[in-house]
Amino acid sequence: MNKRKSNYIYIEMRHKKLMVGVVITHVCFMLIAASGILSGLKEKNIFYGVLINMICQLTLIIMIGVAMKQYLITSFKKFKADRISVNIKRVLAGVGIAYLLSGIARIIQMTMCSNISVSANQSNVSGYFVYYPILSVIMSVIMGPFTEEMIYRGILFRFFSKYGELCAVLVTGFLFGTMHMLSSFGNTNILLFLCQWLDYFLSGIFLGFIYKKYKNIWINISIHGTWNLIGAVMILTKIMLTK
Repeated sequence: MNKRKSNYIYIEMRHKKLMVGVVITHVCFMLIAASGILSGLKEKNIFYGVLINMICQLTLIIMIGVAMKQYLITSFKKFKADRISVNIKRVLAGVGIAYLLSGIARIIQMTMCSNISVSANQSNVSGYFVYYPILSVIMSVIMGPFTEEMIYRGILFRFFSKYGELCAVLVTGFLFGTMHMLSSFGNTNILLFLCQWLDYFLSGIFLGFIYKKYKNIWINISIHGTWNLIGAVMILTKIMLTK
């Protein structure tokens, strides 16, 4: 084996280890958030919660940038090669379908559950907006969609696709929904939990099909980011109206 090929294999292995590290880091952070440690720090000072979130997101972004630089560049070139109007239509259509699916999940929740409430994950996010709106927008509209799409579609979808793309869609959708509901484990009744989980699960399934169709992570990031932007505007509007 020549030196150049040996070096290439070493780089590939190093990048794979980094990608595994990205997933493990994400899971560890979600478990810490669900354990109540973050809630305890927030009670002392909500800035601690924001700070830990920012540190985790930045760590993931750096690791992803190192491990998947070429993948990101190649995908972005393909994304940029399409007309802007085409990409805008894709994003708007994606957001519209996502809201339709979310609406279906909400109707099911209203039909099946006696009490209607947002998930613990959503409640935590909304709490940050009250005191640190700019940082919250950056985290929820830019950093969150980037890291989540890279983890669930850029890494996990591509891993599970060797068992078939439909399998990849279902597994990543399940993981996406479950990880977003970790903070609600044991804090709500099972029926309400399942209804709230369904909302995230359907979103994960939909984003999986988007990646299956276009094979471009930047379309996923754009749809996810736009979805969260609309949610951020709604949260900020509600905060301003209640003051």
